[in-house]
Amino acid sequence: MNQSLNDMLNKVSREHMHKIWQAVKNGELDDLNDEEKLLAEIMLAHKEEYHNDFEFADVTHERKYDPDSETNPFLHITFHSIVENQLKERDPIETYQFYNAMLRKNMARHDTIHLIGKVIANFLFRMMKNNIEFDLNDYKSILKKCKNTNPKKVWETIDKEFNRLYPD
Repeated sequence: MNQSLNDMLNKVSREHMHKIWQAVKNGELDDLNDEEKLLAEIMLAHKEEYHNDFEFADVTHERKYDPDSETNPFLHITFHSIVENQLKERDPIETYQFYNAMLRKNMARHDTIHLIGKVIANFLFRMMKNNIEFDLNDYKSILKKCKNTNPKKVWETIDKEFNRLYPD
């Protein structure tokens, strides 16, 4: 992607996130649409970790996050939103089934959301790296296979499934 276009999109995105954060701080959630309200709720759940990132998002749009050493809070809450929407819509149903299976095994709700988000992130990373399309069937297959796994071993199982499906 053209660097200037990438920078422009990053700026617009961060300004939008800042607008949502300001609405949260000012108690003006009624002015937000449903998707923005969901992002606001997720931001509130992560305010301890990412307060400064949200607070100054409108002026720090040039900041780059090193994926090897830090979490991009805007990407993080976006993945949260994707998972929350899949759960709400129960689409794909495998996301909902995996989520409930982990909860029944005493994995915390937030940790389960993060785990599903990591699966999606892994798919997106492989898509960009290998210039391939998102394979919904592979996504559903991994969640389906891993729902019966012990939560302490689930990431290991997910990793094995990715390596089986996408050997490098």
